[in-house]
Amino acid sequence: MKIGLVLECFDPLRGGLEQWTWQFARRLTELGHEVHIVACDFSVPDYGIPLVLHPVENSKSPLGRAAAMEQVVRGLPLDVIHDMGCGWHADIFHPHGGSTKALHEHNLKRIPRWRQIRLWREKRYRELTEVEKRQHAGDAMVVAVSAMVKEHFHTLHALPLERIRLIPNGVDTDRFSPDYCRGFREPLRRELGCPGDETLFLLVAHNLLLKNADAALRAFSRLDGMGASARLVIVGGKRPKPFVRLAQKLGVSARVTFVESVDDVRPYYGAADVHLHPTWYDPCSLVALEALACGLPVITTFFNGVSEMMTDGEHGFLLSDPADIAVLAQKMNALLDPDLRATMGRSARQLAEVHTFEHQTAQFLALYREVTGL
Repeated sequence: MKIGLVLECFDPLRGGLEQWTWQFARRLTELGHEVHIVACDFSVPDYGIPLVLHPVENSKSPLGRAAAMEQVVRGLPLDVIHDMGCGWHADIFHPHGGSTKALHEHNLKRIPRWRQIRLWREKRYRELTEVEKRQHAGDAMVVAVSAMVKEHFHTLHALPLERIRLIPNGVDTDRFSPDYCRGFREPLRRELGCPGDETLFLLVAHNLLLKNADAALRAFSRLDGMGASARLVIVGGKRPKPFVRLAQKLGVSARVTFVESVDDVRPYYGAADVHLHPTWYDPCSLVALEALACGLPVITTFFNGVSEMMTDGEHGFLLSDPADIAVLAQKMNALLDPDLRATMGRSARQLAEVHTFEHQTAQFLALYREVTGL
């Protein structure tokens, strides 16, 4: 098949959506498909796999980008067009960010009332809403990465259930594995100044506000106040300065390490003992899946689609309220127990082995055949 993948930026080092699309494109080429990438930005001219690249004129406006993408895509001889949520001309829309309405409703829960009024009036929000509206206006299939997102599309957007396909994210269990990560554990812990008996909590995120690094820091400070032998490492935040200041204010900056975005996060999974993801909204967190695949217990919230795969107390802990610092600190304190971590870590790996990237790819290929008849 000739498959077109449409997204804003094709850069495997940039974030979850971009990393997923690169992995997916690589897998499709391995299976013998011809893969075309339509994007405004490309990180390198050669990605090491046979791809046909189609640059799109960039625009600061979501509406402008979507219109430019449509113009390019309409001229390509493709069997199926698979859009990651940025355009409005496709056979399949696969919005990794979930529902724009749901995202903003969840954002409203974490910001002051005066900022809420501004949020609803922002031009970017209005334009993203319009792009989403046009995606739903035709007869294209819409992929929900979790049951939570499927429900949002149906109830908040009145999208018919027959046009929604539930395909949860998968993880490359060969690339993300305890065996691979284990070799990085001691060297990186020494580099981070983390003794062998210290419990290392890890948070990996680009958007530290939405992924709730604030709660992670405040809960960690409670743990630190109780004399726990622990360290918190935060990797990849785009704007870490407010959180660096918060760590200083809380008096835990000596035990909190901030790391810029890294090309390969797997060494940090290897060094860590627990993965924190107390997010306000995450359709189906790829980093949580990666952590599970690497054998780490995960503490996350019911606002993360991955929570639908997990069992509370077996693969980690699930929180009903991202703002409840006391409960988060309580769950972190429970995971200071190395025996509990080991038990949960084994279960976490077994869970990831059920939700593989290969299985997800097979589901998409079945959907391609459904919409094209090929």
